[in-house]
Amino acid sequence: MQERAETDLARRNAETPAELVIVTVHGTNDADPADDGERWWQRGSNFTQHLIHRLSERGIPNAEIVPLHWSGKNSDYDRLKGSEGLARLLRELNRAGRPHAVIAHSHGGNVTVEGLTRAGRSAHRGGIVSFGTPFFKRRLKTVPALIALFQTVLGLVIPPIMLWYLIEILPSDSNKKIESVVLFGGLFALGAWSLVAGVRKLARRHLATQLFARALKPSQWLVVHSPRDEAMQLLETAAAISPEYVTTSAAMRSLTAFASLAGVVATIAFFVWTGSYFMAPVIEKLRAGTYGLALGADLTFLLIVPLVYGIVFFAIWLAARAGGAWAYAKLLTSAIHGGVIGAAFGGDGAFKLTGITRLPPYLVEAREERIEAIDLGGIDDAALFVAAQSLYNSVIANDGPEGGIANPDAMWKRLSDALYHNAYMRDDGVVTAVAEHLAGIWRATRS
Repeated sequence: MQERAETDLARRNAETPAELVIVTVHGTNDADPADDGERWWQRGSNFTQHLIHRLSERGIPNAEIVPLHWSGKNSDYDRLKGSEGLARLLRELNRAGRPHAVIAHSHGGNVTVEGLTRAGRSAHRGGIVSFGTPFFKRRLKTVPALIALFQTVLGLVIPPIMLWYLIEILPSDSNKKIESVVLFGGLFALGAWSLVAGVRKLARRHLATQLFARALKPSQWLVVHSPRDEAMQLLETAAAISPEYVTTSAAMRSLTAFASLAGVVATIAFFVWTGSYFMAPVIEKLRAGTYGLALGADLTFLLIVPLVYGIVFFAIWLAARAGGAWAYAKLLTSAIHGGVIGAAFGGDGAFKLTGITRLPPYLVEAREERIEAIDLGGIDDAALFVAAQSLYNSVIANDGPEGGIANPDAMWKRLSDALYHNAYMRDDGVVTAVAEHLAGIWRATRS
């Protein structure tokens, strides 16, 4: 779909003058395959129409809206894939000499950050605007980091050895020279690739910092957010808190219960393993009908039962009280919190969330527009009732695929429209501020 958009863009470039192109980047759960529609980022929506009108008043006629299509899933992997599409689109605009700007909402702002990092600096780039974006600070997860480290070490060790062999040993070995060159040359190339891949992964965030800082000036980015934005508050809280899901005392009780179970299992396993040795003399005497003291002596092996159970139980019990319960509680808390953060962050990629910022990372001097709750058009308790009434009317009118119970996406869209997080584009003051910002940057780049 993105390739189709790039093809259409190339055709329009040949037909239209170099007017401002505005790339719109939607957020999570707001994808739609159509370029035209009612969603804020589509051509013909209330927001884009009002913005084009405001820009026209400020000397930028016929601004063109080009939506970026990405999956919209709450997935860090999908956001990074979306950023690749954005980077391709921005490079295409730059090659065509088209002045362009980017407007993003929610996680679309994170797509934009990564896209600008990949696209690089452009003399034709104008303003960047983000609404309600909880900007991610991330680092490589432990397993991908270890893999990257292994690739780096492999790349440092193998190529020199292969090169030494090709230079020193191969000339003296005339047999199968071609096969040796192919084999060891291939291993050299594989090692070199491993080194490059490992270093790129380990240095990616540092490189991203440098590339993003070079991609644009801080004054080019306008950050619009509200202190009442519930989606941003959720992620900020999830990233900032250090909860104690499992206490040390709870872990102690859990380990004590586990010690009892482990004792029983260990005792059963012990006698399954040694049963034939202990039971053979007992079975012999029972078959011979010997029921005297000798049989009783042979049955004393049963005294081992409490001994094995006690050893296992008290070993775990003592380990728990020697710090094991504390470590177990920390491990469980970390695992649970990691799951919570992963669900909020969509952490299915190679990076983990380390923090949330309201300004783009590495761009702390970006222009910030703090929109107070009272200034967000239509955002109050009444808006919730209006959205609920609209939903109710649609269900009554048509309980089918056009917007009733059978269409949960439509239901969620109507309800979410009443939230602060989705209200920025409905406010006239916000539209005017965006137009002023884009027009100011546009004039600065053309002067």
